[in-house]
Amino acid sequence: MRGGHAIPLGDLVAFARRARRTLAVRIVLAAALVAALAAAFVASSQTKKGGVPLPGGRSPVIALDLSWSVSYESSRLIERTMRSFAASGRRVGLVLFSDVPYEALPPGTRASALAPYVHYFAGDGSPNPWTQSFSGGTRISAALDLAHQLVRRDRVAHPSVVLISDLADSPNDRPELARWLVAFTRESIPIHVVAIDPTKENEAFFRGALQPEGGSVTTLRPAPRHATLVRSRPSFPLAVVIVAGLLALLLALNEHALGSLTWGRRRAT
Repeated sequence: MRGGHAIPLGDLVAFARRARRTLAVRIVLAAALVAALAAAFVASSQTKKGGVPLPGGRSPVIALDLSWSVSYESSRLIERTMRSFAASGRRVGLVLFSDVPYEALPPGTRASALAPYVHYFAGDGSPNPWTQSFSGGTRISAALDLAHQLVRRDRVAHPSVVLISDLADSPNDRPELARWLVAFTRESIPIHVVAIDPTKENEAFFRGALQPEGGSVTTLRPAPRHATLVRSRPSFPLAVVIVAGLLALLLALNEHALGSLTWGRRRAT
């Protein structure tokens, strides 16, 4: 610049257009990078926690079976499941049942309120508080009936039911149970069953009644008593690897497409 005058640039408008386009691409890539980082964190968190996840995007009511048929050998499975739910950070309701149901926590309660119930299923042989006065036969239909009442009473948005049970329902209860399973399916309220060491017949009954639209069944079984201790290998975190690869690809694209511009060629010295 000489005498206060600048050298005119004929392509200023074109450069301004490209600058805006580059800025837009940078914003999109930045958002994609943040999303990839968030996905990697979630995938890593799920890999660490394991266990049975609560159904996503819904407000579940948990129905927990306390009948005599749920043995102490299976109680550790209940403990692990309830501990996972308590740490989920979700909003839940809790129904305890055997032959009669009881509302322990109303829908919308913080999942951390499940924590006081966890230690009753530690499998150390000590009875839980409901053993003498509450545990008896099993009527799953009564639990589903009460869960349905709670959903309607509290107007739960996007409800679902998580049934934790060995599925050893009373034979006299089967017709009423089938009626409730059909009713939940018609109302698009999925039932996610955590089956605690069930018989093959009971497991097959619920799988047939719920799939593909009514819900799901996750079966948990206790380790054999005389099984030798084997160091289990953690499952390969495929989701984390995929997200990490996507993150690396986005970073490479950013460096390739949005690197600093160079003007002209360097002269040899």
